[in-house]
Amino acid sequence: MAFKDILVHLAEPGAGNPALTAAASLAQRHDAHLTALHVYSLDWPLLMASNAYMDPATVQRIMDEGERAALEKAGSIQKGFEQILRSENIRGEWRQVEGPVHESVTRHTCYADIVVFGRPVDGSIETGLAETVLFASGRPILLMPPEPRSAFTAERILVGWNGSREAARAIGDSMPLLRMAKSVRVLTAQSEDGAEAIVSAEDMTRHLARHGVPVSASTTTLSGVAAQDVLLDTASDFGADLLVIGGYGHGRLLEMVLGGVTRSMFRHATLPVLFSH
Repeated sequence: MAFKDILVHLAEPGAGNPALTAAASLAQRHDAHLTALHVYSLDWPLLMASNAYMDPATVQRIMDEGERAALEKAGSIQKGFEQILRSENIRGEWRQVEGPVHESVTRHTCYADIVVFGRPVDGSIETGLAETVLFASGRPILLMPPEPRSAFTAERILVGWNGSREAARAIGDSMPLLRMAKSVRVLTAQSEDGAEAIVSAEDMTRHLARHGVPVSASTTTLSGVAAQDVLLDTASDFGADLLVIGGYGHGRLLEMVLGGVTRSMFRHATLPVLFSH
Protein backbone atom coordinates (compact mmCIF):
# COMPACT_ATOMS: atom_id res chain seq x y z
CA MET A 1 0.00 0.00 0.00
CA ALA A 2 1.57 3.29 -1.11
CA PHE A 3 0.83 6.64 -2.64
CA LYS A 4 1.11 6.30 -6.42
CA ASP A 5 -0.36 9.60 -7.60
CA ILE A 6 0.67 12.76 -5.75
CA LEU A 7 -0.47 16.30 -6.54
CA VAL A 8 1.32 19.42 -5.33
CA HIS A 9 -0.25 22.84 -5.67
CA LEU A 10 2.31 25.48 -6.62
CA ALA A 11 1.13 29.07 -6.47
CA GLU A 12 4.40 30.98 -6.35
CA PRO A 13 7.92 30.60 -7.81
CA GLY A 14 10.97 30.28 -5.63
CA ALA A 15 13.63 27.80 -4.60
CA GLY A 16 13.19 25.68 -1.50
CA ASN A 17 9.40 25.54 -1.66
CA PRO A 18 8.42 23.36 1.36
CA ALA A 19 5.41 21.89 -0.47
CA LEU A 20 7.45 20.92 -3.54
CA THR A 21 10.28 19.53 -1.41
CA ALA A 22 7.85 17.38 0.60
CA ALA A 23 5.96 16.23 -2.48
CA ALA A 24 9.20 15.22 -4.20
CA SER A 25 10.27 13.29 -1.10
CA LEU A 26 6.93 11.47 -1.02
CA ALA A 27 7.15 10.66 -4.72
CA GLN A 28 10.65 9.23 -4.35
CA ARG A 29 9.83 7.17 -1.29
CA HIS A 30 6.65 5.69 -2.80
CA ASP A 31 7.85 5.50 -6.41
CA ALA A 32 4.91 7.72 -7.29
CA HIS A 33 3.93 9.96 -10.16
CA LEU A 34 4.14 13.64 -9.14
CA THR A 35 1.88 16.25 -10.72
CA ALA A 36 2.40 19.96 -10.17
CA LEU A 37 -0.72 22.08 -10.57
CA HIS A 38 -0.67 25.83 -11.11
CA VAL A 39 -3.96 27.65 -11.54
CA TYR A 40 -4.15 31.29 -12.51
CA SER A 41 -7.12 33.57 -12.92
CA LEU A 42 -7.63 36.59 -15.16
CA ASP A 43 -10.52 37.88 -13.06
CA TRP A 44 -8.58 40.91 -11.84
CA PRO A 45 -7.44 42.08 -15.32
CA LEU A 46 -10.98 41.46 -16.53
CA LEU A 47 -12.37 43.59 -13.69
CA MET A 48 -9.94 46.37 -14.54
CA ALA A 49 -10.73 46.14 -18.22
CA SER A 50 -14.47 46.25 -17.62
CA ASN A 51 -14.31 49.91 -16.60
CA ALA A 52 -16.89 51.63 -18.79
CA TYR A 53 -14.68 54.69 -19.29
CA MET A 54 -11.88 52.78 -21.02
CA ASP A 55 -11.57 52.65 -24.75
CA PRO A 56 -11.37 49.22 -26.45
CA ALA A 57 -7.62 49.52 -27.07
CA THR A 58 -6.94 50.14 -23.36
CA VAL A 59 -9.18 47.23 -22.36
CA GLN A 60 -7.28 44.89 -24.67
CA ARG A 61 -3.95 46.15 -23.40
CA ILE A 62 -4.91 45.46 -19.78
CA MET A 63 -6.09 41.97 -20.63
CA ASP A 64 -2.95 41.22 -22.63
CA GLU A 65 -0.68 42.50 -19.87
CA GLY A 66 -2.53 40.47 -17.26
CA GLU A 67 -2.20 37.28 -19.28
CA ARG A 68 1.45 37.95 -20.08
CA ALA A 69 2.30 38.42 -16.39
CA ALA A 70 0.36 35.28 -15.42
CA LEU A 71 2.09 33.16 -18.05
CA GLU A 72 5.51 34.53 -17.14
CA LYS A 73 4.94 33.60 -13.50
CA ALA A 74 3.67 30.14 -14.47
CA GLY A 75 6.73 29.58 -16.63
CA SER A 76 9.04 30.38 -13.72
CA ILE A 77 7.23 27.93 -11.46
CA GLN A 78 7.26 25.24 -14.15
CA LYS A 79 10.99 25.63 -14.66
CA GLY A 80 11.68 25.03 -10.95
CA PHE A 81 9.38 22.01 -10.86
CA GLU A 82 10.90 20.35 -13.92
CA GLN A 83 14.37 20.92 -12.50
CA ILE A 84 13.35 18.96 -9.39
CA LEU A 85 12.00 16.13 -11.55
CA ARG A 86 15.29 15.85 -13.40
CA SER A 87 17.58 16.19 -10.39
CA GLU A 88 15.63 13.72 -8.26
CA ASN A 89 14.74 11.34 -11.12
CA ILE A 90 11.01 11.56 -10.44
CA ARG A 91 8.22 10.74 -12.86
CA GLY A 92 5.85 13.65 -13.16
CA GLU A 93 3.96 16.22 -15.18
CA TRP A 94 3.12 19.91 -15.17
CA ARG A 95 -0.48 21.13 -15.31
CA GLN A 96 -1.28 24.77 -15.95
CA VAL A 97 -4.91 25.87 -15.78
CA GLU A 98 -6.64 29.22 -16.28
CA GLY A 99 -9.90 29.53 -14.40
CA PRO A 100 -11.52 29.83 -10.94
CA VAL A 101 -8.77 28.80 -8.54
CA HIS A 102 -10.75 26.98 -5.82
CA GLU A 103 -12.94 25.11 -8.27
CA SER A 104 -10.05 24.14 -10.55
CA VAL A 105 -7.76 22.90 -7.78
CA THR A 106 -10.55 20.87 -6.19
CA ARG A 107 -11.37 19.21 -9.53
CA HIS A 108 -7.78 18.15 -10.19
CA THR A 109 -7.29 16.93 -6.62
CA CYS A 110 -9.89 14.23 -7.22
CA TYR A 111 -7.38 12.38 -9.43
CA ALA A 112 -4.65 12.10 -6.77
CA ASP A 113 -4.04 9.95 -3.70
CA ILE A 114 -2.92 12.97 -1.68
CA VAL A 115 -2.44 16.69 -2.35
CA VAL A 116 0.36 18.80 -0.87
CA PHE A 117 -0.03 22.47 -0.01
CA GLY A 118 2.42 24.96 1.40
CA ARG A 119 1.24 27.51 3.93
CA PRO A 120 2.77 30.90 3.10
CA VAL A 121 3.90 33.27 5.81
CA ASP A 122 0.79 35.45 5.46
CA GLY A 123 -1.33 32.30 5.30
CA SER A 124 -4.62 33.73 4.09
CA ILE A 125 -5.06 32.82 0.41
CA GLU A 126 -3.35 29.44 0.28
CA THR A 127 -4.75 28.37 3.64
CA GLY A 128 -8.29 29.18 2.54
CA LEU A 129 -7.74 27.18 -0.63
CA ALA A 130 -6.43 24.16 1.28
CA GLU A 131 -9.47 24.28 3.56
CA THR A 132 -11.79 24.32 0.55
CA VAL A 133 -10.03 21.35 -1.03
CA LEU A 134 -10.10 19.36 2.22
CA PHE A 135 -13.83 19.87 2.57
CA ALA A 136 -14.83 19.39 -1.09
CA SER A 137 -12.47 16.88 -2.68
CA GLY A 138 -12.65 13.73 -0.53
CA ARG A 139 -8.85 13.52 -0.59
CA PRO A 140 -6.32 13.90 2.23
CA ILE A 141 -4.13 16.96 2.20
CA LEU A 142 -0.63 17.46 3.55
CA LEU A 143 -0.06 21.03 4.73
CA MET A 144 3.53 22.14 5.06
CA PRO A 145 4.50 25.05 7.35
CA PRO A 146 6.32 28.02 5.78
CA GLU A 147 9.61 27.02 7.38
CA PRO A 148 9.72 23.28 8.18
CA ARG A 149 12.12 22.36 10.95
CA SER A 150 13.86 19.80 8.76
CA ALA A 151 13.43 17.82 5.56
CA PHE A 152 10.13 15.96 5.35
CA THR A 153 10.66 12.35 6.43
CA ALA A 154 7.54 11.23 8.36
CA GLU A 155 9.64 8.87 10.49
CA ARG A 156 7.99 9.83 13.78
CA ILE A 157 4.24 10.40 13.49
CA LEU A 158 1.75 11.57 16.07
CA VAL A 159 -1.88 10.59 15.41
CA GLY A 160 -4.68 12.56 17.05
CA TRP A 161 -7.46 10.08 17.83
CA ASN A 162 -10.92 10.95 19.16
CA GLY A 163 -13.01 8.07 17.84
CA SER A 164 -14.62 10.17 15.10
CA ARG A 165 -15.27 9.32 11.46
CA GLU A 166 -12.84 12.05 10.39
CA ALA A 167 -10.05 10.69 12.60
CA ALA A 168 -10.62 7.14 11.33
CA ARG A 169 -10.52 8.45 7.77
CA ALA A 170 -7.25 10.28 8.46
CA ILE A 171 -5.66 7.10 9.81
CA GLY A 172 -6.78 5.09 6.78
CA ASP A 173 -5.59 7.77 4.35
CA SER A 174 -2.20 8.04 6.04
CA MET A 175 -1.59 4.28 6.24
CA PRO A 176 1.16 4.36 3.56
CA LEU A 177 3.10 6.76 5.80
CA LEU A 178 2.26 5.01 9.07
CA ARG A 179 3.54 1.65 7.81
CA MET A 180 6.86 3.19 6.71
CA ALA A 181 7.40 5.20 9.91
CA LYS A 182 9.93 4.29 12.56
CA SER A 183 7.61 5.22 15.42
CA VAL A 184 3.92 6.14 15.65
CA ARG A 185 2.05 7.34 18.71
CA VAL A 186 -1.74 7.46 18.99
CA LEU A 187 -2.80 10.30 21.29
CA THR A 188 -6.27 10.56 22.80
CA ALA A 189 -7.18 13.66 24.78
CA GLN A 190 -10.27 13.82 26.96
CA SER A 191 -11.67 16.60 29.10
CA GLU A 192 -12.86 14.48 32.06
CA ASP A 193 -12.85 10.72 32.79
CA GLY A 194 -10.23 9.09 30.56
CA ALA A 195 -11.37 5.46 30.85
CA GLU A 196 -13.21 5.39 27.53
CA ALA A 197 -10.37 7.24 25.80
CA ILE A 198 -7.83 4.68 27.01
CA VAL A 199 -9.88 1.77 25.65
CA SER A 200 -10.40 3.57 22.33
CA ALA A 201 -6.69 4.36 21.96
CA GLU A 202 -5.72 0.77 22.77
CA ASP A 203 -8.20 -0.56 20.19
CA MET A 204 -6.74 1.71 17.53
CA THR A 205 -3.22 0.72 18.52
CA ARG A 206 -4.04 -2.96 18.04
CA HIS A 207 -5.60 -2.17 14.65
CA LEU A 208 -2.49 -0.35 13.48
CA ALA A 209 -0.19 -3.05 14.84
CA ARG A 210 -1.97 -5.60 12.63
CA HIS A 211 -0.88 -3.47 9.67
CA GLY A 212 2.73 -3.65 10.80
CA VAL A 213 2.81 -0.13 12.20
CA PRO A 214 5.35 0.40 15.04
CA VAL A 215 2.77 2.01 17.31
CA SER A 216 2.18 2.96 20.93
CA ALA A 217 -0.70 4.75 22.64
CA SER A 218 -1.00 7.54 25.15
CA THR A 219 -3.87 9.48 26.69
CA THR A 220 -4.07 12.86 28.33
CA THR A 221 -6.62 15.04 30.07
CA LEU A 222 -7.24 18.48 28.62
CA SER A 223 -7.97 20.17 31.98
CA GLY A 224 -8.84 23.47 30.36
CA VAL A 225 -5.99 23.37 27.84
CA ALA A 226 -6.93 23.77 24.18
CA ALA A 227 -6.77 20.50 22.23
CA GLN A 228 -4.53 22.07 19.57
CA ASP A 229 -2.01 23.07 22.23
CA VAL A 230 -1.99 19.53 23.62
CA LEU A 231 -1.38 18.12 20.14
CA LEU A 232 1.46 20.51 19.36
CA ASP A 233 3.10 20.12 22.77
CA THR A 234 2.92 16.32 22.54
CA ALA A 235 4.25 16.38 19.00
CA SER A 236 7.22 18.44 20.19
CA ASP A 237 7.91 16.16 23.17
CA PHE A 238 7.62 13.07 20.96
CA GLY A 239 9.88 14.58 18.30
CA ALA A 240 7.18 14.08 15.67
CA ASP A 241 7.86 15.22 12.13
CA LEU A 242 4.23 14.68 11.07
CA LEU A 243 0.84 15.09 12.74
CA VAL A 244 -2.19 13.16 11.45
CA ILE A 245 -5.67 14.41 12.38
CA GLY A 246 -9.23 14.40 11.12
CA GLY A 247 -10.57 17.70 9.84
CA TYR A 248 -13.75 19.54 10.83
CA GLY A 249 -14.95 17.01 13.33
CA HIS A 250 -17.67 19.33 14.61
CA GLY A 251 -18.90 20.61 11.26
CA ARG A 252 -17.23 23.22 9.10
CA LEU A 253 -19.59 26.10 9.94
CA LEU A 254 -19.15 25.60 13.68
CA GLU A 255 -15.36 25.47 13.29
CA MET A 256 -15.40 28.70 11.27
CA VAL A 257 -17.42 30.47 13.97
CA LEU A 258 -15.77 29.05 17.09
CA GLY A 259 -12.27 28.33 15.86
CA GLY A 260 -11.47 24.70 16.63
CA VAL A 261 -8.53 22.36 16.27
CA THR A 262 -8.61 22.14 12.48
CA ARG A 263 -8.71 25.86 11.86
CA SER A 264 -5.97 26.51 14.41
CA MET A 265 -3.74 23.86 12.85
CA PHE A 266 -4.25 25.33 9.40
CA ARG A 267 -2.87 28.63 10.61
CA HIS A 268 -0.39 27.89 13.37
CA ALA A 269 0.96 24.32 13.13
CA THR A 270 4.74 24.29 13.34
CA LEU A 271 5.10 20.85 11.74
CA PRO A 272 3.58 19.15 8.66
CA VAL A 273 -0.03 18.06 9.20
CA LEU A 274 -2.00 15.48 7.25
CA PHE A 275 -5.74 16.20 7.33
CA SER A 276 -8.68 14.10 6.14
CA HIS A 277 -12.36 14.87 6.20
